[in-house]
Amino acid sequence: MRRSPSRSTPARKRATVPPPTEVVWRSLDPSIQPRPYLERTPIPEPRTEPRTPRRPGRPRAPQQCTVGYGYYPDSHQRIPTLRLRGRWLEQLGFAIGSKLHIRQRGGELVISVVDPR
Repeated sequence: MRRSPSRSTPARKRATVPPPTEVVWRSLDPSIQPRPYLERTPIPEPRTEPRTPRRPGRPRAPQQCTVGYGYYPDSHQRIPTLRLRGRWLEQLGFAIGSKLHIRQRGGELVISVVDPR
C-alpha cells in the first residue's frame, strides 16, 4: 500500500563534514610499525627492447552450436534459427556484406560465397 506524501520522519541529509584527505595508519598492536610508502616495491620501467611478433592465428570454427529460435513478424510461432558469428568467418572468405549460397546435401548444410559476376 502506498504511504501518504507527508513524511512522519525527516529525509536523510548528506554529511556536511568533508572526508579526510590523508590516510592515517593505526594498529591495534603498538609493536607493529606501519609500512611506509617508500618501502613498497617500485613500478618497473617499460621494456625498451621490441617484442617478437606473434604468429598469425588460424581460423577456428566452432565444433558444435545450438539451433535457437526466432519469430516471423506478426507471428507467435517459433522458427528454428542458426546464428554464426566470429572473425573466423571473414578468415574463411565470408566477408561482411557478401552474398551466400546455401544448399542441402546429404543431411548437411553447405554454405558458399556467391561469385560476383
